[in-house]
This record gives sequence, structure tokens and C-alpha cells, in this order.
Amino acid sequence: MTKAKLTEEGEQEEQARDRQEIWDALPKGKVYHVPTNPDDFFTGISYDISPRQAGQRVRKHDMYCELGGPKQRYSSFFFIEVVKGEDKIEDGRVEVIGPEIKEIEGQSLPFGFWIRYYGKELTEDYLDLLTRWTYFALEEGEGWMLLNTRDTIWLRLHKKDAAKHDFEHLGQAMINLCKIQFPLVEKADAKILIATEDLGGSELTKGIIDNVCTPYWERVDKRARAFSDGDADTFYGCTICQTFAPSHVCAVAPDRPPYCGIITWIGAKVMCDLDPYGYIFEMPKGECVDPEGGEYTGINEKIYEKSNRTYKRVVMYSSITYPQTNCGCFEAAIFYIPDVDGLGLVDRRYGGETPLGVTFSKLAGLISGGQQNHGYCGISSRTPRSRKFVRADGGWNRIVWIPKEYKQILTESIPAEMFDKIATEEDCIDAEGLREFLKRVHHPVVTLWKDGETPDPLNLPSPNTDWDQEEEKKAREKGKKVLTILPL
Repeated sequence: MTKAKLTEEGEQEEQARDRQEIWDALPKGKVYHVPTNPDDFFTGISYDISPRQAGQRVRKHDMYCELGGPKQRYSSFFFIEVVKGEDKIEDGRVEVIGPEIKEIEGQSLPFGFWIRYYGKELTEDYLDLLTRWTYFALEEGEGWMLLNTRDTIWLRLHKKDAAKHDFEHLGQAMINLCKIQFPLVEKADAKILIATEDLGGSELTKGIIDNVCTPYWERVDKRARAFSDGDADTFYGCTICQTFAPSHVCAVAPDRPPYCGIITWIGAKVMCDLDPYGYIFEMPKGECVDPEGGEYTGINEKIYEKSNRTYKRVVMYSSITYPQTNCGCFEAAIFYIPDVDGLGLVDRRYGGETPLGVTFSKLAGLISGGQQNHGYCGISSRTPRSRKFVRADGGWNRIVWIPKEYKQILTESIPAEMFDKIATEEDCIDAEGLREFLKRVHHPVVTLWKDGETPDPLNLPSPNTDWDQEEEKKAREKGKKVLTILPL
């Protein structure tokens, strides 16, 4: 075994010890022991869990309670881990720390769901599958609205269904759905933390995110990024969101995670191997017709078939020309700013206006529903870390605006020479201010302007329509030009 491997394993063991210490040190709550016999897995659960419940949206006036989301500044978490030691888990133990559902009517609170799984043959290769099946208790749960994942999670419960719910049975549903679908899971336990002020509020949940969740996520994400598109003969597709976006298809590649952030290419491969007839399916790449943009004949054929013969082309690493369709589960979005001929990024954490004059919520509403919106594309919060991030559009040299907080999160992904050339809301929001900022910092996108003074915006086609060939050629040439510019 190499020294690097030994060091990596040592770090993993140290992280595992740290997680266990924090798990043990959490405030004490009410402990339940839910059924561990498969015949009784769902005894006592009174709400419906089925695909017909997927994609629910709960408006504010229909809301019984809210957990996480923008009001709490996205300070909550949904954390799932694979535990190596069998003795670390008390099977079927669900601990509810904080108030029950019946006690939080009308409230919005930060929260944390911490789910642990053990199995002799269970490894972190199965983490995406475990996550997906755990989420089904909410994603397909009657009355629940679930948006996002990890530390941007947002839940709402509908008033009309609130009486059917409590956290004990939610914990039971989460761990037993995973067990019944995935026999490699031998043991599972859960802690459900509703972080009221007397328990520590968002300071408590943020501390867990920083010290437990983020180190774990960074490690598994780093492993996923070790693969590139060139390492794979086959990509994977996902149609789970067609319950509410009927023509939407996600193409999942090593360099292109899906918008929801729940799975990776590794996870999609594992899920397809286990269930080849499910909503995850193989996408043979076929011939690569555009190496820079990531367009493949096989992917286009599969997209056309699975989108109910709606979309014929997808350029995987473009947000401008034939981007992937948008469902509504995306954690962040890329948007074209015609006033400067550049691209902006915005995530759900940001509640203010973008240079388009709309908020993230408004933008998401405009581009969701399974449409192909040229110039607008939902992304996972991990997408900007891809080595092929919007390469067909010019890569990071085309990005002109990002909210300050999101920009800080992406610091390690943004090329050092570009960091100070990308504006935030503190620099400008209006188009005129953004133009002046970009000229002042000598942003590469200025080289696309007429005489370096007047932006020459693209004529984007309407959603779900084809590009004019000459205009598409112009768009791609601009992307190639700005990609090769060396920032001053």
C-alpha cells in the first residue's frame, strides 16, 4: 500500500472519529426504536409515499411549517454517511432532538437530518443510491415539498397533510425505504434535529455543516472528480423529474453532474447496474461531434428518445447553445446577460436581484418545467468545479457576475487571474454599472464588444426552438475567442 493511500485512510479514520464525537455530543432528544423486521417496516406510517406525490410545491399560504430554505439563510443540512463499524449503529434507533411537527405550526426553523447506514459490503460507492432512496420519504411523501440537497435543503409541509406526520415516522420511513430497496444495508439509525433557539439555532446546524458534513462531502466529491469524460465509454441519463417536468432528461457524465446535486457519474453507474430498467439508464456516447462543447451522437439520440421526442440536440458544456433542459430542482443557475454579452451565476442562497433585474426564484420559475432555454441553464452547486465548465461559451472567461457569498464558496474553482474581474452585487447590479466594471478591470468579455466599447449581444432563439445556423456559428466563435484570451 502506498504512503499516499495510508495517509488518505488515516484521514478518513480521523474524520470518522470526529463525526462520532459530534454525534455523541449533540443535545439529547426523544429516542424511538422503529421496526427492524421487514414485515413491519412501514407499520404506523399513515402518509402516502408514491411517485404520484413527487414534485409537490407548497406555497406560503398553504404551509404548515418550513424547515431550512432561504428564510434560514440555507443553514440546514441533510447528511447521509456510510459507517464502517457495526457496533457504532443501534439499528432502528431514531432520535428526535427538538420539537415535534405538531409543536411547530406556522414556524420556519433550521434543521438537520443525519442518517447513518452500515453493511458488511456497503461502501461509499453506494452513497448516491442511499441518498436517493432516503430522500424518497420526502420527495415522494404526501404533503412534503423538498428542494435541493446537502446544505441548501428546503422543506415545507402542507397544512392539509400535517396531521398525518411526525418526525418519528419520518425517520422510520427514511431508513426503512432504503433498507427495503437495498439489501446491502444491514443497520441504520438517524438523528432528526429541529434547531430551535434554545438548542442553538442555526449556529448549531452551521457548526455541524462545517465540522461534519463539508469535510465528508469534499472527500467524496474529490473522488468523483478523479474521473473525466475521457475515462467513460458510457454516460448515464436520469428521468426521475419527469413526474413534474415531462420532457426533461438529465445527462450525467464525470464532468457534468446533474442539477439536483444528489448523484454523480459514479453513483449513476452503480444505480444503473443494480436496476438497469429504472429511471437511471445508459447513454452510449456514440461519435463526438463537438469535443469543446461536449456534443455526442449517442447522447442526442437518447435525449430525443427519452424526452418524448422533444429535443434533438444537447451541448453538455454550453449554457447558450442547446443546453440541457431544466427541471426545477437545480441548486444554482447560469444566465446570459445581453447587456454585456457575458454570463452570470446565481445560487439559491442569494435573495437579491441579478443584473437581469430578477431574483433567483423568479429566474428559476421562468426556466423550469423541462424546457430547453438557450442562454439559461440550471446547474448543481458542484458544476462550476468541473474542468469543462461552460467551455463552449468561453469557460470562466465568460463569467462576469456572481453573488459575493457564492463567489467565496467557489474561490478554489475560479482561476486566480479571473477572481477580481468577476463582479458581485457589491460592485454593481445594473447593466450600466456592470459594463463600466468590466471595462475597468479589463475583463476578457470586453474583447467581444465592438471596438471594446459596445456589447454585441447574441440573438437567442425562443425556448425549445433551433438556432439560426449563422447565429449559432457566431455564438460558438465568440466562445472559442474568449476562451483563449489571457486575462491582463
